[in-house]
Amino acid sequence: MGKGSSGGAAAVTLASSPAQAAATSCHNQEVAYPTDLPTIIVFDLDDCLWTPEMHELSGLPSIPVEGPLDPTDNESELGTIGMKVPSRKRGRGKGFDWGGYNNSEEIVELYPGARLALRELATNPKYKDIIIAVASTSLEPSYSRACIDGIEIVEGVTMKDMISYAQIGRDGKLTSRKTSHFQLIHEESGFVPHEEMLFFDDCNWGDHVGDLNNEFGVIGVRTPQGLTLEEFHHGLEKFRAGKRR
Repeated sequence: MGKGSSGGAAAVTLASSPAQAAATSCHNQEVAYPTDLPTIIVFDLDDCLWTPEMHELSGLPSIPVEGPLDPTDNESELGTIGMKVPSRKRGRGKGFDWGGYNNSEEIVELYPGARLALRELATNPKYKDIIIAVASTSLEPSYSRACIDGIEIVEGVTMKDMISYAQIGRDGKLTSRKTSHFQLIHEESGFVPHEEMLFFDDCNWGDHVGDLNNEFGVIGVRTPQGLTLEEFHHGLEKFRAGKRR
């Protein structure tokens, strides 16, 4: 929908990114940004990083689900790979209602490609200065934040540990247009220029990528089937190509 502690944590410094610090303290000075990597990568959540969408859930996903943190290696370290909605007791004598379709469990999990992309950002030193943000028009922001708080990317490092700015919802200063989310990220980051941002969004409920490019010049990639690692790398190359023009 348009909706650290261990090994890799140092690769995604949240509050001490040089670009963020420079932009915050030197508003009146020209800030030098990397020429080949975005200063901020912004991800949508529902149908981009994870599935299902928050409005499809019957309640708050509050139960951690354990599994291998590397989706390509079943022998990798274990951690919280998803968040599950608790079962709901039906009426007297009717047992449990597990929610979802066909009485299946309701578990929010990252797409494999999204998990691999986030693991790459967390562990590859060349990405250590990139700031990570999310922009979501989720109808259930509290559900989204519960998943961000709980889901691990590498051992001991949750999505929350990696994300510097989280603009989630569509009330207050936020609207159904993600231009509102990006404007707040722009302000919170110390006015990092929009053209220094890279955006990933499924765009299944509206062309947020096109809207942001038209409004602010943000480079974006559409991920209609959920983010894949190939789409992540394509986005980085698209950003580099745009900077070379």
